[in-house]
Parts: sequence; C-alpha cells; structure tokens
Amino acid sequence: MPDTASPTLDHYKRDAARLLKQARAGDATALQRFQRLDNPPAEIQLKHALAVVAGEAGHDSWTDLKQASGLDFSEFFGGHGLRDSLNPWFNNYDEAKAFQTENGGVLLPYRHHFFVSSTAMLARLGFEEDHADWQAIGFDFVRPASAEAQTRIKAGLQRRFTSA
Repeated sequence: MPDTASPTLDHYKRDAARLLKQARAGDATALQRFQRLDNPPAEIQLKHALAVVAGEAGHDSWTDLKQASGLDFSEFFGGHGLRDSLNPWFNNYDEAKAFQTENGGVLLPYRHHFFVSSTAMLARLGFEEDHADWQAIGFDFVRPASAEAQTRIKAGLQRRFTSA
C-alpha cells in the first residue's frame, strides 16, 4: 500500500488522535508535548494535537506537513474524479489479486482495502492504457512487479495532481 519509507498522513492523524486521547486522560508526557506549541492551549483539541505531531515531524504547521507529504497514495485512487466507476472491492489483497489475474484491470489501494478498476481509468490519471510503467508493475499498484516503475508513476501523479 503506501510507502513504508515515510509515514503517511493517516499515520500522523492516528498519532495525533492517540496523543489527544492520552492528554485528555491526564498523561503527563502527552501534556508536556503540548507545551512546545507557541501558544499552548488551555483546552486541548484535535487541531492542537495535529500541530504537535507536525512540529515533531519538523514542520511549522499541520498545513505545512500536509503540503510536504504530497499525495497520500493510501487514499488517492478513491479520490474525487475517480469515484464514479463501479469496481469490485476486496478486504484482502489475495482476493483482489486473484480477481485481477482472472479478469484483468488495475489493482489499486484505498485505505485498508483494495479494488480492481478497468485500465480505461488510467486515462483519468494521465496515462495511456498500455503505458510501459503500468505494464512493468503488472497493473498492480499495491505490490508492484517493478519498484522503479512505480516510483516513476508516483512522480508523474505528484506532478499532475499537486500544485507545486
């Protein structure tokens, strides 16, 4: 699914939610982390926990962290403009892969699930249906046959779908 080299936004959101829960339970270590904020809040909210997590990750704000993170590939393929197709969905990778092997298509992640879409959807992403890099990954974005080809695909998607 998403890159394991760097945490996803989901990872940071979960950390922030966990931090908030610990702080509200009175955990001294968690409460101390909020003291690093420029204006520590009297009443801690999720936005404050997000700011703490972003600061600890080396960013000035949660917005900064989101922008620096680029596309979150764990959710990207279920995003706006790609949701209007009916696709078979699966709770585990092996079932999705078996379906893709038998029926063709592109195997894609969405959070902790998988779906198989027609190769025609690649045009919406700016790729030809028979694009060499998609062929090289076996039309499988989750467990690509070629990490190098997937890196090129991700870079292309970053260029097309982020404002930099």
